[in-house]
Amino acid sequence: MSAKKIQRQHRRMQCFGVIMLVVLCFGSILAVVGISNSIEKIHENIIAKTPDAILASAGVTEGQNVKLAVSYYDQKADPCVNLYDKANAEALNDRQFEWSECGYYNKNIEQGLVDYKLNSKFELVGSGGELLPNKGVQDINRWFNNVDGKSQSYSGSLMLTYRQEDTAFVFEDEKFYPLDEVAFSEGDFVNTDGHNHLFTMNFAVPFTVLASGEESLEIKADDDTFVFVGDELAIDLGGIHDAIKGELLITQDGEVYSGIQDQEPAYSGINVKKDEGAVIRIFHADRDADGSEFNIKFNKMSLNVVNTDFANADDGVQIAYDPSDPSYVAPLGESLVVHPDTTRGYLIMAMVEGMVIVVVAIFSVVLAKSLLNNKK
Repeated sequence: MSAKKIQRQHRRMQCFGVIMLVVLCFGSILAVVGISNSIEKIHENIIAKTPDAILASAGVTEGQNVKLAVSYYDQKADPCVNLYDKANAEALNDRQFEWSECGYYNKNIEQGLVDYKLNSKFELVGSGGELLPNKGVQDINRWFNNVDGKSQSYSGSLMLTYRQEDTAFVFEDEKFYPLDEVAFSEGDFVNTDGHNHLFTMNFAVPFTVLASGEESLEIKADDDTFVFVGDELAIDLGGIHDAIKGELLITQDGEVYSGIQDQEPAYSGINVKKDEGAVIRIFHADRDADGSEFNIKFNKMSLNVVNTDFANADDGVQIAYDPSDPSYVAPLGESLVVHPDTTRGYLIMAMVEGMVIVVVAIFSVVLAKSLLNNKK
């Protein structure tokens, strides 16, 4: 073989090597890009069906505030009257708030103060039971309505903090006085320690049922606290009492279990459906001047949240809920739930993309070699 032929063959081999290297590099880049894009899709659509991943997709991060819209009602203390004087029967019937200063009540849970279902307007209604000194409830109309000289409504909020460690939205306040700045009950005889005592509040939290078996709600408060799932009563912490804990659990079958204090949670008779929207509604009353505590924790729950910029610089997300239509449950918005089947689909897609690109790269190399051989 002549030197020129050997030189041409050597150049062909060099050219082939360069082409093979370029094709393989280009194919590898395409494979990496394709797999990365599929993985990015998985990340964007939440590959793990867990609340922390879902909340992360809505922009919620560790320590970030979540703002709940709350309706507050400032309540004036009723005057102390003699329980045993029949002439005071009308005054007793009207009496709803402040028993501690008057000295005649028992601090204890009093269940059955309200009906087990909300009315058609999702309003709390009383059971109409006999008035008792330690219950003090016969007409609860003023609790969540404006009543001249007795109660006044205020729009406000409750700021929950997202805790990534245990995947929970949390609010904790052992000295909970949200209406200290309002003037309606200013000068009330129970407001002697710088706090505005005696108030009520209610709010709603829409969520999407995961039925993971790990969703739960913990609440600890004094005094009356009623938790409804939809329009059905799940936790009854009625009465004037110290801070008492209630708990609500959702099973994998969508059954709602509830319990109070150290009681083992029991089936409440309430059911929710997996992947469908539901609403938790909470009604709370602080009915005496002996402290005020309110704590709530949503564990591993997919709260329906949307990205929101607040004018008051409280950056975060806001619960998607329309107070003008209590039956409305907002869609998930940017918070998505993807089933494991969908996740597997994305992974398979990534693998197929990678395999196709590698096959194309090998085919290109073989084709290039064939062309070079034909030129010999």
